[in-house]
Amino acid sequence: MTSEASNTVNTTNTAPAAQPSLRHSALSGSAWTLAGFGLSQILRLGSNIILAALLFEEAFALMAIVMAIMQGLAMFSDLGLSPSVVQNQRGDERDFLDTAWTLQVIRGVALTAIACALAWPVAAFYAANDPMAWQLLGLLPLVALTTLVAGFQSSNLMSATRHLNLGRATMIELGSQIVSLSVMVTVAWWTRSVYSLAVGAVVGSVLHCTLTHIVLSGQRNRFRWEPAAVRSIIHFGKWIFVATIISFFALQIDRLVFAKLFPLSEVGVYAIAASVAAMTPMLLGRLQNMIAFPLYSRMLARNEKLDIIVRRSKLPMLAVGGYLVALSIAGAQTFVDLAYDHRYAMAGLYIAILASGAWFAIIDGIYGAAFLAIGKSRWVALVNFVKVLAFLALLLPTIRFAGFVGAVFAVAASDLIKLFVAFTCARSIDLKNQGTDILWTLYVFTIGLSTLWITQYGTAIATFQSPIKLMTQFFMVSIAFAPPLLFAARAILRPAVPATDPRNTHVNV
Repeated sequence: MTSEASNTVNTTNTAPAAQPSLRHSALSGSAWTLAGFGLSQILRLGSNIILAALLFEEAFALMAIVMAIMQGLAMFSDLGLSPSVVQNQRGDERDFLDTAWTLQVIRGVALTAIACALAWPVAAFYAANDPMAWQLLGLLPLVALTTLVAGFQSSNLMSATRHLNLGRATMIELGSQIVSLSVMVTVAWWTRSVYSLAVGAVVGSVLHCTLTHIVLSGQRNRFRWEPAAVRSIIHFGKWIFVATIISFFALQIDRLVFAKLFPLSEVGVYAIAASVAAMTPMLLGRLQNMIAFPLYSRMLARNEKLDIIVRRSKLPMLAVGGYLVALSIAGAQTFVDLAYDHRYAMAGLYIAILASGAWFAIIDGIYGAAFLAIGKSRWVALVNFVKVLAFLALLLPTIRFAGFVGAVFAVAASDLIKLFVAFTCARSIDLKNQGTDILWTLYVFTIGLSTLWITQYGTAIATFQSPIKLMTQFFMVSIAFAPPLLFAARAILRPAVPATDPRNTHVNV
């Protein structure tokens, strides 16, 4: 739905049979997403620790540059294919899906060619700061193969997101990730080379693409070019295109800039920290993109009020996100001391700072899903554009004041600044319960920082061994968040009010 008045449409009752179906799909999709992401991040974190011991710090900086460039190319050419399938009324038609798949293949081929052409200039640019960057000559074309392969993955993956049927899609991601990480660790142990990371990524991409055609239900894709479908996709995706270009800079500008300003060994430690700190916003982002956005779109199509939909879905997002952010703030340094060697000691501080910024990004993402659902993708672009400007404005002053730590603060502060812009946009469409966001923010930082002070500086707990200290931090934060988590769980699982009941003013999700 693209009407700007979507949020003001009067609520109407839905059919009793349809209401539980959508609610069940949302709950099932959320469960699969949470379980799949949780296991995925455990695997990724475990392999991260092993790879950090096997490889040199610069390897992670090099791969951070490569992945930033590949993500940038992908975002610079983003036509919003999956969101188009999710939102468009023709999203289940064979011709529409095949046209979207054809565009996806063309895009994958083009991106791979561009990435190969960029290998030399990118390597030369960063080698001026650190000669180790010449390895980008081989790394970038090798990793680019993942984009070529991804272009051929089945459109049934987009259809699964449209209908919130995420069980098989989650299993595909987990299976390909397990194989990919296994290859990375094995090759790294054998060669001690940064190329192990690239080889693992390519193997995982090939397996993922293959499984989308074998495992997911639906018809096989064929090349198809329907002008009406192309026009519809491009019309919807034009602001997503702009938004994703800006989102690229919002997500990756720190790594690209830091690799030019600081030694790659220091940037490698930051890359490790950013990878760990990103787990929480990645989880919530996955829920927002794969659950919230499709759910909002489907419910708006049933004339539900946007403010009711967002208010109902916000509580579990804030509860889960706040718990994980508070844990990150409280236990980051203890975890790093326990899991990594002395080369990565500063990563603990970086994780805590980045986790603070992640909290603001989580709140912003809740509103971003609502903006997309009503066709306001340009607002997503605006919010991320503000983040980029804020980061660039803060970077040099913070570096002068506190060096690399100051630069990390600039990353987190830019997320806070963009949140205020998201608040302004949200209030213009009658999403006005920002007081809840502020109260949650105070609670999250109070629990996280007080637990950090008690366990690291303020009591005898600071003298405990790292495993005991980490367990203490975990239990303290968990106890503090048990009531809001239980309350959120009850809100999610509360039975839906029957559609015939006069009290029914919204669909429970």
